[in-house]
Amino acid sequence: MEPKYAENIIVGVIFKKKFQWYVTDKNLWKMDYRRLYDDWHVTYQRRGKSEVEFVKEVGSFGEFLGTRFRIPVLDKDTAKQFLKEISGDAMSGGELAYLFTRAESDEQRRALVPSLLVDFDSKQFYSQYPEQDNFEQFVPAGWRAARQDFTPFVPAAERYWAEV
Repeated sequence: MEPKYAENIIVGVIFKKKFQWYVTDKNLWKMDYRRLYDDWHVTYQRRGKSEVEFVKEVGSFGEFLGTRFRIPVLDKDTAKQFLKEISGDAMSGGELAYLFTRAESDEQRRALVPSLLVDFDSKQFYSQYPEQDNFEQFVPAGWRAARQDFTPFVPAAERYWAEV
């Protein structure tokens, strides 16, 4: 999957001391799907929509879980299964650097700047997603979440967007 601004995001992942980039749909990284589902449910209620309309548009919680491989909470215990499911979305820093250097517009370059860093080993979540979003609100209990530049936490050899 090629990065496209506002369609998907680039996420750095640290799991079992290994670093990897992924290009995926952004909602996969709202780590606690129960909390996300409940949040959407409240939003629908505030907009005056009925329970029937909500379930018709969003689905039951079981159906909603199907959109992320039936994993309700993405954490250290479920990371192995999740990362296996998205293994086809992995990209190397070299591939991303190549795309970055060949980008012809600011929009293409913006699409290639990573949005999230998820460190399963130390239970830390960082977002520098440029749009208004609330990834940090959906981290699992016991995790540290911050909205900040995470470049210093990315291995130097993987900082493809900062080295150009």
